[in-house]
Amino acid sequence: MVHVTGFPHERLVLQKPVKSSGNARFELWRTDPRDGRHIPPPSGEGVLFGTSTFSIMNSGNRTLYAPKASWKFNFETADDDSAFVGMRRLNLKAMYNDPSQMREALVWGLFNRIGVPAPRHTFANLAFDAEYRGLFSLIEEVDKRFLKDHFGENHRGNLYKAYCGDKGCATLEHRSKDGDDSGRQYFTAGNKNLTYRLKTNEDDRKANTYDDLAAFIRTINGVELSGGNQKFDTDAFRESVDRVLNARAFLRWAAANVLLGSWDNYFATPSNYYLYNSGRQGAEHDFMTSPYFTFIPWDYDNCFGIDYFDTRWQDTDLLDWPSNTTRYWNNRGRSSIPLVQNLLINHDYRQYYLDSVEHLLDTEFSPDAVAAQISPDLETGLWARVRQAAYLESDTPHGAPFTGRQFTNDEVYLAGCKQNEIRHDKAMIDGILNYVRMRYDSARKQLQELRKTIPRGEGAAAFPATVEPLPGRV
Repeated sequence: MVHVTGFPHERLVLQKPVKSSGNARFELWRTDPRDGRHIPPPSGEGVLFGTSTFSIMNSGNRTLYAPKASWKFNFETADDDSAFVGMRRLNLKAMYNDPSQMREALVWGLFNRIGVPAPRHTFANLAFDAEYRGLFSLIEEVDKRFLKDHFGENHRGNLYKAYCGDKGCATLEHRSKDGDDSGRQYFTAGNKNLTYRLKTNEDDRKANTYDDLAAFIRTINGVELSGGNQKFDTDAFRESVDRVLNARAFLRWAAANVLLGSWDNYFATPSNYYLYNSGRQGAEHDFMTSPYFTFIPWDYDNCFGIDYFDTRWQDTDLLDWPSNTTRYWNNRGRSSIPLVQNLLINHDYRQYYLDSVEHLLDTEFSPDAVAAQISPDLETGLWARVRQAAYLESDTPHGAPFTGRQFTNDEVYLAGCKQNEIRHDKAMIDGILNYVRMRYDSARKQLQELRKTIPRGEGAAAFPATVEPLPGRV
């Protein structure tokens, strides 16, 4: 339960953080998901975290002006120990596009189980001044604390967040002008609408040049190798990429993402992801001269069969993702994603990626495995966690929710419990399990053909549950 009191929340859209003042207070405590009250009081353990020094803003792009907005809370604490479980920021995502209220929970749990560095997730009820505002996904911010937890002593590097901005969308295509392919090609000085936005070390003149990002982009595009596309299918290309990227963690993300049908990231858009240059183990201060990047996913409210473009994301070609993005680009082109395209040309990377796809189909992404997590017919699982809080957003099955959610309680029931397809305005939303069955069958069929020329690797079944340790200094 997140309860905010004394804050002027009646403002429609807060595009910049607004600080608390007066008697405003933020408090958080545990609740039983089966509790039928809009705002259950704290249990015997009391309030877990409270503060009067915080700021609030709305977040999101497509949903920024939605009636049920997403929120970001920032806490002005002296140190990490006085923040909530070490976190100074919390994201409350409204799940505005998802009638089931379960998609993001499924995704973040999956990433953490397959060794992809990703935020933590839980659910939260939100209220302002005793007014219930609904059920939200509570998602950890990718910030300095996240970096410290995942990269240890290498937490002081450069964190980039990908948008669509001054340089177009964050395709990671190579940029050069008059022979200059330095970091200056990837940002416009003084422009606040940057495509690649540096989130750390902004005031460090040695670190904020974007030269590390430029070096990474040169490498994944094979700029310093000779030949056409065949240069990507060489040991030289693979070795050069391995020096600057945790390629295996990225390929595990790619395998999961193509199965999830999540298009609003480094797939169709491309944006909504992070790149973190940690440097190498034991050389954490040399990250600019010896960069080493990790891909960090973000923003998963459009997946498992949510579509606005008359596209069957469940049939995406396992190797040629851009072939399924033409409708997204209004038939004027297709997405350019060289980090996926170039790596999958390489035999070793392609083999590991397909082995990852097969491993997921055998384990985490089978229809039975996903159904067990949702458990629509049982009193356990995700449906049991979200059901009561979601129903509390409306007073009747078919009436408009007073929280601004766009789906009625009946639609939540049909999508979450019965796993039915929902059509809503321009959106076509598959039931999660129906999407998984279709994607599972399509991927199995494609994989069977691909295995005729790309056999499984020797260690195909041994995929780590944790991210690979950073390589040591060169």
